[in-house]
Amino acid sequence: MRHLPLAALVVLAACAAPQAPVVRAPTLPVPPTVKQGIGLARVLGHSPEQAIALLGSPTLDRQEGPARVLQFARTACVLDLFLYPDRRSGRVGVTEVDARTRAGAPFDPAACIEAQVAAKPLS
Repeated sequence: MRHLPLAALVVLAACAAPQAPVVRAPTLPVPPTVKQGIGLARVLGHSPEQAIALLGSPTLDRQEGPARVLQFARTACVLDLFLYPDRRSGRVGVTEVDARTRAGAPFDPAACIEAQVAAKPLS
């Protein structure tokens, strides 16, 4: 019984303690290319045939386990599209995109897609 008043004080003190303000990180603006439905949206979810129609023949087409990787390296950036089969339908589509400079530094994937589209050889 002696501890009951002490426990009540601890509970009340916890309720009265000032709450730390919630600080939210600023949201980054979406690049204009993504807002307009170009860039990443041009390839994500698309079939290998659709990606090749957009970007031209890949400079490298390889299988890595369950993934098919299409690489496009006709510009200052190297674009890798990773295609996996959908678990339900089995349909293969682009699920991941990676871009880098030829030296290996990170590169904006949406900008790299646009550069590859612009550099696509005429058929």
